Amino acid sequence: MSDLSFKKIEQSIKERKKFHLSFLNHVKTYKPFLELEEKAFSDGALNKKTKELMALSISIVTKCEPCMEWHLDQAMQAGAEDEEIYETIDVAIEMGGGQAGAYGRFVLKAMEYFKEKANRD
Repeated sequence: MSDLSFKKIEQSIKERKKFHLSFLNHVKTYKPFLELEEKAFSDGALNKKTKELMALSISIVTKCEPCMEWHLDQAMQAGAEDEEIYETIDVAIEMGGGQAGAYGRFVLKAMEYFKEKANRD
């Protein structure tokens, strides 16, 4: 993967962390959103991994790269295997067409990033 792609992903992570406290202190909807997120992604009839893969597919269709990076990381931490991620991209392409295919490539770049990062840590 190109160094530029890694830098784009690292910048997304850095910005999310940088603005987290500012959002908590100043954006009234942020804390309730985090509470909603915690409830939505907790295990229930569907486990967290499945829900994160669902969110990843939606992120691809809606073209939200920071969302793709976040939900991919969360899915991988919840134990998602490569084939599950590929099938998630398949569903996104079916729902979103060619544009989803283009954004699916970003997901594969991010998957490579997280794997390399795990090997470095």
